[in-house]
Amino acid sequence: AMRQMADEGLVVRFIVAGKGDDEPRLRTMVETLGLAGQVEFRGFVSEAEKAELFQRSWVHVLPSAKEGWGITVLEAATAGTPSIAADSPGLRESVRHGETGLLTPHGSGPHLAEAAKQMILVDERERMGAAARRWAEGFSWDAKATELEERLGEVANGWGRRWKPRT
Repeated sequence: AMRQMADEGLVVRFIVAGKGDDEPRLRTMVETLGLAGQVEFRGFVSEAEKAELFQRSWVHVLPSAKEGWGITVLEAATAGTPSIAADSPGLRESVRHGETGLLTPHGSGPHLAEAAKQMILVDERERMGAAARRWAEGFSWDAKATELEERLGEVANGWGRRWKPRT
């Protein structure tokens, strides 16, 4: 996707945070594609540095084939950063396509490039970033405690109508 964007005259900077088994292959790919000046491998980052990266980023990209739920999507959203993610299990539940970010077919560089261009050129990132932030706020402890309290009240009221004390 980055090579396609570079070929179209768009210069983007990509920061890879974290460590994984795929890092050597990714480093080789970056060198082969001539993108070494545009891609920075940070390795493991602290929670504070991760939060700072999310706050500075225009978009968070997570092209994984599968995720448990996509917690980094929510972490990016707390910073008001929309995500571009693979339309794969776990990620399609954490990204609301067209609202909090964009989903692309897994492994499709052209689709990923088009999604990134939409975020950069059409300025959708501000609209989606604000929606992502609102989405993330719904997962706060306060929001979940209120939701649980409301649900328990519904259950208790439902039981109250059906339950009759023994006489």
